[in-house]
Amino acid sequence: MKRQDHFFGRRTFLKGMAASGALALGGGCVGPSAPRPAGGGRHWYKGVLHAHSFWSDGRAFPEECVDWYKSRGYNFFCLSDHNRFQDDPDFWRKIVKERKGWPPPPTEEDYAIYRARFAPEERTAADGSTEVRLKTYAELAAAFDDPGRFLLLPAVEATTGMDYSDGRRHNLHVNFVNLPGQIPLWEKGDPANGRKDVPLAAFLEEHRASAQELADRTGRPHLFALNHPVWQWYDVGPEVLIDAPKVRFFELCNGGGSFAPAKELPGDGFDADRLWDVVNAFRCRRGQPPLYGIGTDDTHAYHGEDWDMCIPGNAWTLVRAERLDAASLVEAMNRGDFAACEGLEPEDFAFDAKTGTLTVAAAGKADAPLTIRFIVSKADFREEPVATFAVRPDKERKDAPNAHLRTIRVYDPKIGLTAKTATGRPGERLVASYTMAADDLYVRARIESPTEPGLATAPLHPKMRCAWTQPYVR
Repeated sequence: MKRQDHFFGRRTFLKGMAASGALALGGGCVGPSAPRPAGGGRHWYKGVLHAHSFWSDGRAFPEECVDWYKSRGYNFFCLSDHNRFQDDPDFWRKIVKERKGWPPPPTEEDYAIYRARFAPEERTAADGSTEVRLKTYAELAAAFDDPGRFLLLPAVEATTGMDYSDGRRHNLHVNFVNLPGQIPLWEKGDPANGRKDVPLAAFLEEHRASAQELADRTGRPHLFALNHPVWQWYDVGPEVLIDAPKVRFFELCNGGGSFAPAKELPGDGFDADRLWDVVNAFRCRRGQPPLYGIGTDDTHAYHGEDWDMCIPGNAWTLVRAERLDAASLVEAMNRGDFAACEGLEPEDFAFDAKTGTLTVAAAGKADAPLTIRFIVSKADFREEPVATFAVRPDKERKDAPNAHLRTIRVYDPKIGLTAKTATGRPGERLVASYTMAADDLYVRARIESPTEPGLATAPLHPKMRCAWTQPYVR
């Protein structure tokens, strides 16, 4: 089932776009509403930092992708296509009758939707087929940027993996935000080609350092994030992030999958929340900066395809910044002044570093109660795992039976404890606070609210609406 509160089927998508009054590229588009004030000269800016188009394996033309978010009130957005920045002015995609192969090509139906709203640049190929030129980032930014209301940030998702001598393969996907062009580590192609058995933490750190190198060279503020760490099959465990402490951001919730269930695991499972707490317990004990969690859609399907995941409007990041520009957004996120959201948002949150008190305010929906959970890890947690499990997917690859063999470590229950819970009635504004105990390493808050009856969240996601503050350290 799909998230019908945010998801638009193909027919609804068309009607909604026609009603929006959006014009062809270059003529402008219906803009978002003004950002909500956040006090102190700051505003709340809503955005998505991970999505795809026909530049890689998304199923929409880039103008459609950007317009989906801008016309629905988002303030910033990234097209982070796989291993390719949208800077080639001569990049064409062939229009086909039936979608086959990978990356998925645009179909005649896709093109009809696109051509009805935007001004395509097409040509006839030697075989008689129609080819369409994809708009570059620069062209998209010129058409859609709206100072103070909407900002299109440049980005690319580097997707690779590392193979190991025992047959395992671990995927590694990372996002480079506000760094247009080629990342140094990727200048000669996939850096994993011809390499084997490199520790995943070291491989991840190579990517981070490469992003920093380009940022230093160009003088651009940037964001480096680990994408969906437990996709495809627990590929990046907490131990990797513990050993790569300079990586500051990861996708806590992602429209392409939150965690992969394994029947061998204990009742608490091993979802992204649990991974987050394990990493931050170790980091805080070692005096290292905490890991921050972001929310993204990882959108691939925009037109109502029969996908259960990778759809728009599922998860986002809410940033409290002074201005809507790259420098202000990056600065705010580096200080942890943002929330990851999946279906709901906090109204406000604040941390008093002197007293160690986190206060959160949220407005409940009329149809469901609202709960705020304050989560901590205790300073005397045991670092050694309390249990270890070897897990495999139910259906293994015939060509590589050990590819998804994983070792899952279960950690001390003093990590990720719920220290306090506050619950409000449906429609009620709830304000709750928690003051850190002397043995709390950090505190973070998770806001929860059940979905409407009959409404399902994306598979592998929390079965409720959620929003998360970042962890705070006194």
